[in-house]
Amino acid sequence: MINIILTGHYVCSEELLEARVVLTKVFSNPESFKFHFHSEILLQERLDENPKYRSFSWQILRKASDFFGAKTYIGETGLTTPPFFSNARRGTKIPWGVLDDSPAIVNWNGLDPTEQAEITPTLETTNNWIIFTHPLGAENAATPTPPIPKGAQRIFHTKGKAGRERGWWRTGTDKLASYGLVTEVWISQNSTISD
Repeated sequence: MINIILTGHYVCSEELLEARVVLTKVFSNPESFKFHFHSEILLQERLDENPKYRSFSWQILRKASDFFGAKTYIGETGLTTPPFFSNARRGTKIPWGVLDDSPAIVNWNGLDPTEQAEITPTLETTNNWIIFTHPLGAENAATPTPPIPKGAQRIFHTKGKAGRERGWWRTGTDKLASYGLVTEVWISQNSTISD
């Protein structure tokens, strides 16, 4: 029943298991399930309207999480946040887990401007983050950019298919698309690579 509600069709058992994990983490209170679920749908629809928004492939995010030892994911909604992160955050809201000192992966374009402003102090005062964002620079000054301090390193710049197709959370399809968007990955000055 859950897979029909989420996607409109049957999905493979691994996708269904991940969807159930997300549902139980984010929507654990039966009394408020309908309200919170509806709120997350509305928020996700607003994000999908943003031409710079992207929901990164869970395979890419899992590799980055393993590579950097990241346990926290910042960005997106409860419908699209990968379930393999121990902690999830969006602005000041913590959908699940308890934030710790482990590195955090930030999907800058998976946050609205208010949420970006809410996490900026954290990014400015910590030194253990990995940010997936649109390209930084003068030509992109009209778009809010993450606070990349001196000493941070850009480790990746690509125009490939790193994100899922818009609306994937409605259909359950896991096709990748680039939409012509360039992605950069930045790490804080003291970010380290785990063994």
